[in-house]
Parts: sequence; structure tokens; C-alpha cells
Amino acid sequence: MNIEINLLPEELRPRPPVETRTLLLIVVIVALAAGCAFLVQAKISTNAEIADLEKRIVAINQEIESVSSNPEAIALTTSITNLKAMKQSYDSFVASRISWGDAVERVRAHVPTGVDISTLTQSGNLLVVEGTASNYSAVASYGRALDRDSKLALAALPSLSGTTYSLIVQVAPGGAG
Repeated sequence: MNIEINLLPEELRPRPPVETRTLLLIVVIVALAAGCAFLVQAKISTNAEIADLEKRIVAINQEIESVSSNPEAIALTTSITNLKAMKQSYDSFVASRISWGDAVERVRAHVPTGVDISTLTQSGNLLVVEGTASNYSAVASYGRALDRDSKLALAALPSLSGTTYSLIVQVAPGGAG
């Protein structure tokens, strides 16, 4: 333990160069001044950016006005709108169109052994398949195979008269391709 005894009167005792309270007050004042300077600089910078953006907006609005009043630009815009409408019409036409060559090829691809096709008749989106078969189970398996196809569906039960059968197959819109 270290005990200091100072016999000097209060006026003559050594003091720190700056008191702690005074130093703390100076630091707070400097920090507040720096913060205020930063805020003022940010506000000035923001105001300059706002003025610059307003000038750009005016220039862009003038450019839009000149382009929108240009007859050539109006004609091009109308042409683009018409082309988009035509493309949409064409796409819906292609989606609803049936590719009969592909549909017939799909029907022929599913023919099992014991089943022969003699005629294919198209009516609307239906395809009537007629031919000869060895038994009803061969025709039924052919009908199930057609019904499992994603673009074909069996529209009615297969009919068998002797060795002659008849199947009605519905072809999905968009073709069988």
C-alpha cells in the first residue's frame, strides 16, 4: 500500500493540463460539429443530385414527346402491335391444327400382333380405324394402347363383328406430332 501525503496548499498542487470534464465536453462538441458538417454535405450532395435528375427527366420527357409525335414512330408502333396480334392468331391456329400424318403414324405404331388395319377414315378430329383381328382381346389391347397415348384417346368401345373390328380414335388439338 502506498500512501501519499501532500502538504502543499490546494493552489500549489500539480494539476492535469486539462480537466476530465473539459476534455469530455470538447470531444462531444467536436463530434457534434463533425456530424453536422457531414449532414450538411449530404444535404448539399442530395440537392445537387435532385437537380441533375430533374434536368434528365425534362430531357427524357422532351425526347418521348418528339418520338411519340413522329409519324414514322407511330407507324412502327402500330405495325408492331399488328404483328403481335397476327403472331398470337398464328400460334392459336398452330395449336388447334391437327397433323394427320403424325396422327396416322401414331395409330400405326400401336398396332399389336394379330391386328391388321385395312382403312383409316378421318372425320373432324376423329379417326375411324377399321380392319381385321384374330380375337377381341387383341382389339381391346390395341384400344388400350391408343388410349394411353398422350395425343390419342379412344372415343368409343371397340366393336368386333367376326374378324372385322372398328375403333373410333379422337385426336387431340395441336396435332399428334
